[in-house]
This record gives sequence, structure tokens and C-alpha cells, in this order.
Amino acid sequence: MKAKRRRQMRTAFSFAATVLLTFSLIVPGVTNAESNGMSNRMVKEKVSKRLIKEFKGDDKLTFLVKFKEKADTMKIAERAKASSQKAQLSAKKAELTQRTAVLTELKETSLNSQQKVRQFLEAEVEKGNVDTFKSYHIVNGMAVTATKKVANKLAAFTEVEKILPNERRQLFTTITKDAEAPASKIANVEWNVERVGAPTVWDMGFDGSGVTVASIDTGVQWDHPALQEKYRGYDNTSGEVNHDFNWFDATAGESAPYDDQGHGTHVTGTMVGSEPDGSNQVGVAPGANWIAVKAFSATGGTDTDLLEAAEWILAPTDAQGNSRVDMAPDVVNNSWGGGPGLNEWYRDVVRNWRAAEIFPEFSAGNTSIYNPGGPESIAVPANYPESFATGATDSNDSLGSFSLQGPSPYDEIKPDISAPGVNIRSSVPGNGYEGGWNGTSMAGPAVSAVVALMKQADSSLTVNEIEEALLATATPLTDNEFPNSPNNGYGYGLVNAYDAVSSIILSLGMQKSMFFLNDHRTALMR
Repeated sequence: MKAKRRRQMRTAFSFAATVLLTFSLIVPGVTNAESNGMSNRMVKEKVSKRLIKEFKGDDKLTFLVKFKEKADTMKIAERAKASSQKAQLSAKKAELTQRTAVLTELKETSLNSQQKVRQFLEAEVEKGNVDTFKSYHIVNGMAVTATKKVANKLAAFTEVEKILPNERRQLFTTITKDAEAPASKIANVEWNVERVGAPTVWDMGFDGSGVTVASIDTGVQWDHPALQEKYRGYDNTSGEVNHDFNWFDATAGESAPYDDQGHGTHVTGTMVGSEPDGSNQVGVAPGANWIAVKAFSATGGTDTDLLEAAEWILAPTDAQGNSRVDMAPDVVNNSWGGGPGLNEWYRDVVRNWRAAEIFPEFSAGNTSIYNPGGPESIAVPANYPESFATGATDSNDSLGSFSLQGPSPYDEIKPDISAPGVNIRSSVPGNGYEGGWNGTSMAGPAVSAVVALMKQADSSLTVNEIEEALLATATPLTDNEFPNSPNNGYGYGLVNAYDAVSSIILSLGMQKSMFFLNDHRTALMR
């Protein structure tokens, strides 16, 4: 019942309508803010105080412009579902129809609502006040590199909601050098993979085959022995490689996958890693395909890079920029985040992924000098109602000392679930493996991989159905600080791959029985 109420709460958030203001617009710079129906105070309130502090004289900075109008993608998705059901489309065609409808609505909303601002910015480029600007549709926004004066003028547009700084987000990992990983009862299988019940699911015939997982991270060494044959851009038969629609580098624009930090290769290994000879089974869903976006460098990931990454996930592109919604992943792993509290800069992204039936997994976050943890410390975007947040446990199924806690700013239990994230061994650049990695970054990909196992069992599963099954089948975890389950440390408990997949199979069996009974009744009536 709690899972059901929680899903209803998410739906209510997702369908919340945005109130639109429809006033005539006089371009700022030609007239003042008052003639646009706004006081100077109202205009100033739109511009982030953090951004104002960053400006130095007439220097240009990159900042984000957030527009008021939002596409109601959940409504569009429901219409697409109804149309697909009426046409009796296959699960795959229905999903493609839904994703196409969502993408079209997003692009139309962005194009129409940003038109006057684009015209203004084009004129400012000619004057030398704007270096560059880029439109987004995954959120209705822009990235603009311009002066403080331009930022203030943009705030006077009635269709602009906020002017925000281009901040940096961080990855959630620490490494304990030379740490020995706990022993596993199964040869060549890592303890964390065994702990979530993945090998028993493999024995059932489900290893994630036919499902695509993605990561937004530091990149991936695509030809690592544990990962090469799982890379969607690699043809195991011919040995040919095609990075189009399978890789995107938002940081430097490199055409082939690489990982100069190691984090993304480790994360991807936990999702799908294993060598062809059966050794080094570090991944929970070794039959799944992976694709990746590099949005993080040594200094973290900027908001602009993360928005580009999010847009690519919805509709991956080739080298020429052509996009295809049919190449979007089934689940996207996000082992990164910002600070705690209320900060909705990425929330529309998560909503729109859900509308496109892309499962949004986010790591809960780790303690740091800026976030000491404790109640209400869970990081953005993991703390959104629409995000599926993962906390970290150790080999004793105890909460990792670094794992951030709920409740969320929306008064919801967070994290949603837990997975092993202490002393994790996985693939690293250089064709090797490394243990001693700690963080909710290491826990999240295990959950993403369990989703892949579930999607193989039933490709028609929606994000809501997957989420509900994960919560209902998790193994409850408690301790002295969190004596009841669910709680704001472990969520609904340790992810349980076997019970999650079994619940899907049982549900399918019941559906088939109902179809059989209905057909039988129809035959008798004839």
C-alpha cells in the first residue's frame, strides 16, 4: 500500500500544471521593465544572487535561462499509450510511439516559447555582448555566455522564469587502496553481485539481454575485456565499431569512448561487466548492452554539460547530430549529484525521462566537508519525487557511513532503496580491475542493472511498474537508528533481483491465465 501511495504521489507531481502568463512582450533593451508589466524588483528577483556575485565587470559568464512554459509530457505520454493500445501495437512500437510524441512536444514547446529571446540574443551577438547561446528542449531553457547586462535584460522577458548560474556537480566515490573485497560463495562472481541475487536470476534465463543501459559519467574504456562485447557500438561477429548513437562526449567532443578518470568504467562494469571466458563477473546484468555520455572531467560536471547529456539520453545522436528516439536506453544511471535541499534545476529532465519510459536511477550522495550527512541530507537530483534514489550498504548489509539520508524536501522517504556500495571491485581503465571503491556511486549501477533484468523479463514494463516492483520486493533493512522499514537510511531495503524478476514472471503468468479464461469464455458463448 505504501508503494502504491508513493507512486500516486509521484504521478501527482508529474502532472502538476504550469500556469502560463500571456502578456504582450516588448523586447528589453528597447524599453524598460515597467513597460513589460514588471517592476525592477521583480526582474532582479529572477536573477540568481549567486550568479550576480560571479560576474566581474564587463566579463562574460555562461549562465542558464529557465523559461516558464513547460511541456505536459506526461499527458502526451498517456495519449500515446492509449493510441498504441487501441492500435494493438507491440510493446516496442508502443514505446517508440510514446517517446516520439514526448520528444515532439518538448521541441515544439521550446521552439515556440524561446522565439523572442532568441531574436534578442542574435542581436546582442552582433553587438558583441553575447558570445554564444544554445537552446535546450529536455528542459525549456538556454545556456548563454554573455555579460551581466544581458542577463538582467533577459530577466525582463515575461516568458523567462529564472536566470541561474552554470554550477558544477560532483561524483560520489572514495577509494580505499589495496582493500580486499569480501569473499563470494560463487567463483568469479563479486560479492555485491551475489548479494543482490543476480546469479539466481541468470539461472532463470535472464541476464539483461536485449536491454540497453546508459550512464552519465566520466566516460568508459569501451574496449575493456569486461565491457567490449557489451558495448552496443561493437559488432561481435565482424569486430566493427560504430560510435554513432552509442557515445557522446559533452565535455570535449571526442568521437570515441574514453575514460580519463576511471569512475565511469567502474560504474559500467557493475552494470554489465564480465569477460568472455566467464571470469571477472563484476556486473549484475552481464547480457545487457551499454551506451554512455561523458559529462564529467577531473573538476566535475557543469550544468550545461549535464543538460546536453540528458537531451542525448532521450534521443541519441550520430556524428552529424541526427537523433533517433529508438536508440534511447531503457535505464540511465546517474552516480552524481549536487547539494541537499530544494533545487529543481534538473527536475524537468527526470520528469521527461519518465514520460519517455526511461528509468531514472540516481545515487543518494556521499558525506563531504560541505554535506556532513544526517537527516534531510540526500542530494539533488536524487531527492526529487520522480528520481529513484539508491543508498549504499556494506557486506554486513549495514548502511554505509557516508550514505546520505532522507527525508526529501518533498517529505518523502529517501533513498528509495539500497545496494552494496562499500568495497566494490569492478573494471577500471587499462584493462584491469580494482576493489576498495566506496560510494553510493557504486550502489546505483547495481539497481540500474536489476532494472535491465526486469525489462528482459517483460519489455512492456513502465517506469512506474518497475519502481513499484523494486520497492515491493526489496529486503527490509533496519538498525538502531532506523528501527522501522521503510526508513530514511535504507529506503525500502536491499534491492532483491530474484524477487523482483520473479514478481514480474508471476504477473505475466497471471495475465496469460486471464487471457486464456477470457478466450475460453468467449468460445463457450459462441
